[in-house]
Amino acid sequence: MVHGFVVFAVLIQLGFAIAFLVDAAETNRTYDALSSHRAAVRGHSVGCVVIVTGRLSNITTRICRIDYQYSGQAFTAVIPYGETTTFFVDPQNTSYRMNEVNFEKGPEATVGDLVFASVLGFGALAVTIVHLEHLRERRSSRLATHSHHS
Repeated sequence: MVHGFVVFAVLIQLGFAIAFLVDAAETNRTYDALSSHRAAVRGHSVGCVVIVTGRLSNITTRICRIDYQYSGQAFTAVIPYGETTTFFVDPQNTSYRMNEVNFEKGPEATVGDLVFASVLGFGALAVTIVHLEHLRERRSSRLATHSHHS
């Protein structure tokens, strides 16, 4: 029972680590494409909402839905309230898009993804090592108990 849970936990950690690495790679690919060639497009706010989290402290976040168009294609993005509504689109491949604020941050926007991926990877490694050590100790204790009864 415990062994199956440990395997499941390690696989979940590794899955999230891979997801963060893929996200970082995708962000870098988009940033690289937009660094080479981009068209600035002004979006317009369709509406904003306030998200309230926490029962006691009532932490609020305000986000806005922004619509923008480029070369006959329509796009939608969700950004924090108050950020510029300028977006960059790669004219050669419109699947590469990014808002101006994230673009200005540059590749440093992927640092968080890489940190989370590293923590999850090391966590999976630590859980595996602790579990294997536990199994080894259990096995050696059984062998010691068994040899005393022989």
